Amino acid sequence: MTFAKYMGVQLFAYALDMSSFLLFAHLLDGQHILANIFSKLFSGIFAFFLHRHFTFQSTETSRRTQAIRYFSLLAINIPVSSGLFTLTLALVAPPALAKFLSDAACTAMTYWISKVAIFHKKTPQNEKSVDSKGL
Repeated sequence: MTFAKYMGVQLFAYALDMSSFLLFAHLLDGQHILANIFSKLFSGIFAFFLHRHFTFQSTETSRRTQAIRYFSLLAINIPVSSGLFTLTLALVAPPALAKFLSDAACTAMTYWISKVAIFHKKTPQNEKSVDSKGL
């Protein structure tokens, strides 16, 4: 279920990402890489809040700690995504299609890192595992 929520939020975030990319590309006179960076930052802020409160319903660490982790991941993701975008742009003519293909390649990696390293749920302290009961 978490993956379905993740993908739902990502669809909204991606719509924001793609639309802001197109807007920035127009405003920046076709500077697609710079437009990609700005759109990733813009949609990343949106996605952080939705993933924290809706997708992962995280309770383990502070919002500040998670924001630092999330935006550190975003700081890694943006150059990786932009690098893939640059390579894809060399092979695929329409910039929007090149962006879509390069972003799709980054989605699974970002989901796994977000789930494992950023957003955690507290495990109830009173629950004992099956192993601790001697079964």
